[in-house]
Amino acid sequence: MRDKSIIKRYKFSLPMVLLSGLLFAFLAWKMDASAGPDESMRYLVVDWIIKHNALPTGYEEEIINPMWGFSYAFTPYLPSMIGAIFAEIASVFTDDPRVLLFACRLVNVFAGMGTVFVSFRVGDKLLDNRKSVYFMASIVAFLPQFVFLSGYLNNDVMTLLTGFMILDAILNGAGDKWSVKSMIYLAFGVGICALTYYFGYGWIIFAIAGFIYTSLKQDIRGKALWRRFGIVFLMVFILAGWYFIRNGIIYHGDFLGYRQQLICTEQYMSKYGLYPVYNPGRLSMHLRDMLHNGRWTETTWESFIGMFGGMIICLDGKFYDFYMLAAISCTVMFLLFRHKTKDKISTPFLMSLLFEIIFPIVLSIYNSYTRDYQPQGRYVIALLPAAVVIFAVGMDEFSKAVKAKYSDSRPALARFGYDIPMWSAVLLFLVFAVIFYTVMLPTLTFTVLPGADKVSFYYVR
Repeated sequence: MRDKSIIKRYKFSLPMVLLSGLLFAFLAWKMDASAGPDESMRYLVVDWIIKHNALPTGYEEEIINPMWGFSYAFTPYLPSMIGAIFAEIASVFTDDPRVLLFACRLVNVFAGMGTVFVSFRVGDKLLDNRKSVYFMASIVAFLPQFVFLSGYLNNDVMTLLTGFMILDAILNGAGDKWSVKSMIYLAFGVGICALTYYFGYGWIIFAIAGFIYTSLKQDIRGKALWRRFGIVFLMVFILAGWYFIRNGIIYHGDFLGYRQQLICTEQYMSKYGLYPVYNPGRLSMHLRDMLHNGRWTETTWESFIGMFGGMIICLDGKFYDFYMLAAISCTVMFLLFRHKTKDKISTPFLMSLLFEIIFPIVLSIYNSYTRDYQPQGRYVIALLPAAVVIFAVGMDEFSKAVKAKYSDSRPALARFGYDIPMWSAVLLFLVFAVIFYTVMLPTLTFTVLPGADKVSFYYVR
């Protein structure tokens, strides 16, 4: 474990977190109420909580969307609960709807800032080149879609935060033989994850497997292992168990509320003689056709990088190509230097990371094909912690290899090799700055700065 805190070890970590927070807060203040997908439905739940000082059952008609026939009060929605607290505090001082919406959105502003900070913690434990840590944090902080998500009310950013927290907690536990502090940290991450989004539930599986595996590696077995596991489980239960018990009672055993949401849709549509919006996937096309001819894969990738508003404001194709090239390059670097990272990224750890990448993708495919055709990158954003580890480790090993090769013969080139991760981080920032200036500002906040209207770097679907 490191002796100094992250803020002391990385001088620019705090400025990056604060700058990110200012950026998220600016979007949260300036963006229209309809700018974020599904935010209006989530805000109905927030408004209901404020008015009634209680949690809804999900069947209240005032929070049911008439097009979809259900509300977001069935499945876990911790960000909306916290957002309601923020909005209720703000309502003491004003009843301005814009201020109340901003207060509600602050939950994601803070979650986004926390995600950037924890990415520094994870990078510090896995990377040798300090500048590679900045590269890893920059992938997160300057990903256009992440910035967009951090500016309005949704479950996705908090899910992403918990993924980083669980990964960080497992690395902590592997280093300190599961101290009480590490167990509390893990339980906190798992508990919050359980109360956010099922697309991130792969991280709960990762937490269980990682806890058991690292404990066994440290020769913590038998009663000692199960005692510690029981302590973590008890803390998770105290933090999140109440919600699932409540669901189980209200929904007759449906702890997640997912099945009850479907029942609500059927009842609502039947009552008003409407046709439910179902995905035509399994009724009219093969899975292969949905993924390719239906543009599921392409749309999911593009909206993972950046697609704004109601999934209609897209980037120029050159930007998607840039991020694709960057992802492929870092992955190739990781594979080329895999033989050097086996002590740091063991095979079981790597398999777990690959599982975390696959899990939300498979779940999103299943959801689109069987229920609701929604190829949205935010549904698979939970894979980002695992992906950035692979990307950053690949970049880290490449920079070390260049430095080692030329350290004796060409010191200047060796120094450049050591600085490659930092220059890559700067490049990510510059590309994001162009996207923010020419796409996000004019389309999300209607702020057109000098020169931005002269270049068309976006298109409307």
